[in-house]
Amino acid sequence: MVQTNPPSIWTNRNYVKLFTSYSISTLGQFFDMIAVFLIFSYVWQAEPWMIALIPVVYALPHALFSQFAGILVDRYHKVTIMLTADVVTALLTVALIFTADPWAALLVILARSTATIVHFPAQQAIIRQVVDPDHVLKAVTLNGTVNQLSKIIGPFLGASLAAAFAPQVSFAVYAVALVISAVILVRLRHLDTAGGSVSEEPREPFWQTWRSGWQILFSSKLMFVSFAFSLAAFTAIQLVDAQFGVLFREVYPARQEVLGWAMAASGLGAVVIIMVMNRLRELKRYGLYLGTSVALIGAGFAAVGFLSRGIPLFWPVAACFAVGVGAGIFSVIYSYILQKESPEGKVGQMSGMFNSLTGVILLAAPIAGGILVQWFGVFGVYQLVGLTVLGIGLFGIVFQRLLWGKPTDGESGEPAAAKVRAGSRDKKEEAGVS
Repeated sequence: MVQTNPPSIWTNRNYVKLFTSYSISTLGQFFDMIAVFLIFSYVWQAEPWMIALIPVVYALPHALFSQFAGILVDRYHKVTIMLTADVVTALLTVALIFTADPWAALLVILARSTATIVHFPAQQAIIRQVVDPDHVLKAVTLNGTVNQLSKIIGPFLGASLAAAFAPQVSFAVYAVALVISAVILVRLRHLDTAGGSVSEEPREPFWQTWRSGWQILFSSKLMFVSFAFSLAAFTAIQLVDAQFGVLFREVYPARQEVLGWAMAASGLGAVVIIMVMNRLRELKRYGLYLGTSVALIGAGFAAVGFLSRGIPLFWPVAACFAVGVGAGIFSVIYSYILQKESPEGKVGQMSGMFNSLTGVILLAAPIAGGILVQWFGVFGVYQLVGLTVLGIGLFGIVFQRLLWGKPTDGESGEPAAAKVRAGSRDKKEEAGVS
């Protein structure tokens, strides 16, 4: 039998529209994020403790409500939910343009962040619906590439616009991006009535569904270990990520540009590895990828922790590149596992649970990292966190079969889930989902 390659993912018109919508809104989001910090810091001259509340109001709704939003995404029309969220977020962003009080701005940002909690679980669930199983990895890596490039391009362009005109201009760019995203999503509303969009089975009570989701997580060895390793990597990043400025201030006190080079090297490392992974067709050895991701992040953090004043620039740039490679693998593998290993009809819920857990980490880890640096010094914390995370990553690589089990031929995880997905292609075609 001659094995033919599947058609390109770019022939999937539904995915192309979804990808375009995601790309535009994600780039606009980073325009907006830098503008928020600029208007608080430079226009309103807010106190440091008030500026510290900004990441809190971004993360709090996700920590509290994402796990419930995931259930709603699985039960109801996903595209309509995303479209509505875009419109509400755009209206609140317009309101932010005309807000002149920092406290009022924090309330608007809190409301806006609440409106966006549906995006991650809905995005994951729709990808599962419209993308052929052979293209899941490509879809995940393409989204990851957009996210990483947006982190580099968005703040740079957003800060330039804010400096040339006003931060409110970057808010306006984000609002326009959301409107364009919503217009594109309107053209995908047929997916809400396509087969498999909403489960036809009788719905169990909401709280029973919520409880069963956590039971799935704790009863599935593969999902539990994958969540644990992913969250370990995420915690490590958030513990020390905000302290990069403090560390480089000690190593290069008269060269502020080195911090920018280090951050650019990290972003470049993530983009490069995601583009490499985009060439793969599937991932089978989750332990190898997650362990390598965590180990690279740990090694990079430990390396910058051992920097000394005046050391050649190659070393901090190389260390941050390694961190970026690890973060890039991490961003791909956790989305891929959510796509491939979540039970049928539970992608949104499992994604929402993961988003809630990362939201809790976003609330706690930066504060804990700041306290640790205050107690033990920035170099000691980077060394301790880096070496600990490196050890966790190496443990995952060495004992991957014990932790994740041996992958079976032709499958990346649960046989039942794979069979359901393999048999769902004809249903998608019958329902008009390409």
